[in-house]
Amino acid sequence: MSTDPQPPLTAAETPGGTGPLDAFLHALRRRTEAAPHPTPLPDRSNAALRAVRPAEELAARFAAEATAAGCVVHRVTEANWLAAAKDIVGSLSARLVLVQPQPGTALTAERAAALADALATAGRSAVSKWDDDTLFNCDAAVTGVVAAIAETGTLVCVSGPAAARGASLIPPVHIALLDRTQIVGDLFDYFDRLANTGSPANINLITGPSKTADIEGILITGVHGPGVVHVLLLE
Repeated sequence: MSTDPQPPLTAAETPGGTGPLDAFLHALRRRTEAAPHPTPLPDRSNAALRAVRPAEELAARFAAEATAAGCVVHRVTEANWLAAAKDIVGSLSARLVLVQPQPGTALTAERAAALADALATAGRSAVSKWDDDTLFNCDAAVTGVVAAIAETGTLVCVSGPAAARGASLIPPVHIALLDRTQIVGDLFDYFDRLANTGSPANINLITGPSKTADIEGILITGVHGPGVVHVLLLE
């Protein structure tokens, strides 16, 4: 069997008459020419991706999914949410509690003040400042949320001048006050809302307590964030 290399193409054998590289590029261009009638792409529709039915009761779906993700959901009313929050803090034996009101959430300044007073009468210290010492030393944090996702039981928290990013991420217990009117079906609905209001600098999507399976694939809860998440779902 001959192993002699093939002789190079002559100028007469290549398109343009300049050499083998031009022959290769000419063949490549011919193979990559656009088809005269390209196949049209299908119409884009998010309907096929949606798992929440239009007629579904969003509060019930959220409560079920959040519970499945490891949250403890309390269905409360305006008349008893304060007592429920106080009982949760008492059950945790929490001494220092961060109570962080935020505009646009269910935890208004008035509700935060009422909760701080209720905790003080029970011998708990409620603070609203959120410096690093407070975030890393408090036993629990009570916050509002800007939205919740029914499909996955997800809480949506944003940070800003009135809300620390770490309030929902650093303390060992996170207690979130959620109004049922803040629940949307899925992320499509939430991002549609952002298209009208604008995006904040930071968005945290929280689905259940902090978890990791980095060590030998073993799921461990509460390693690098709240190990317990309570949701007060305000009817």
